[in-house]
Amino acid sequence: MAPPRHAQADTVAPMSQRPEAENLHRERLELLRHLDRLTDGPMTVLGFVWLGLLVLDLTRGLTPGLQFLSNVIWVLFVLDFLLSFTVAPDKRAYLRSNWLTLVSLLLPALRVLRAIRALRALRLLRATRSLNLVRLLTSLNRGFRAAGRAVRRRGVGYVALLTLLVALVGAAGMLAFEDVPPARESGLTGYVPWLWWTAMVLVTMGSDYFPKTAEGRFLTWLLALYGFAVFGYITASVASFFVGRDQDAEGGEGEVTNAALRRELSALRQEVAALRAALPKREGEEGEP
Repeated sequence: MAPPRHAQADTVAPMSQRPEAENLHRERLELLRHLDRLTDGPMTVLGFVWLGLLVLDLTRGLTPGLQFLSNVIWVLFVLDFLLSFTVAPDKRAYLRSNWLTLVSLLLPALRVLRAIRALRALRLLRATRSLNLVRLLTSLNRGFRAAGRAVRRRGVGYVALLTLLVALVGAAGMLAFEDVPPARESGLTGYVPWLWWTAMVLVTMGSDYFPKTAEGRFLTWLLALYGFAVFGYITASVASFFVGRDQDAEGGEGEVTNAALRRELSALRQEVAALRAALPKREGEEGEP
């Protein structure tokens, strides 16, 4: 007995909807890639500017004009994120892969804490330091993404750029978190001394001063971890560069030596051939009466 017509319609409809859903998924992915290509350059530039404004904010504070510029860049970042989120076919997967970006966009909205910083309450200061730590890490993540867009090849140049960003932002964070009497007594009273201190931590040499705040200690641990992970790679890359140059030089000298040997060997072969050609004549001459 044939199935009812409504049952046939129910089985045909899902089968016809699957190709449409797959096509829509592919179209949205292609649109998302196209959107990323269009916004790649501007977002890269704005990412570096945003990171520079963060360094100024943590070290000296922003003027009203720079604060307005920071707010404009933040709005552009929010619009770019919302547009990509709207186009993305899988919303959950997009949020899972961009959750740090989402956090970095939510943090500027919490700057209401700065309006009441004049109270100087201990809890408020701790909350502000913790908020700045999260801002620093999330903004550094955006800086890493901007560096990845600027340097396509993942080589020593890319690692050197990341290390420079870590040093600049890390020094600003340490200056903001470790503004305490022990640090000032150790001579760490400005951005340049903290930049030197951060560089020593990154090259695993360390320093005499040990951070006193929880945020400073956590940031120091991250800096040391990055230094251990990357310093060996940079050292190996520099060593391989010089070894490669020596090998190229030796290769060039070896080619000259081989050419000379080939010429000498060719001359010897010609002399041996001439001697062999002359031997039968001499033997014939000796055999005559």
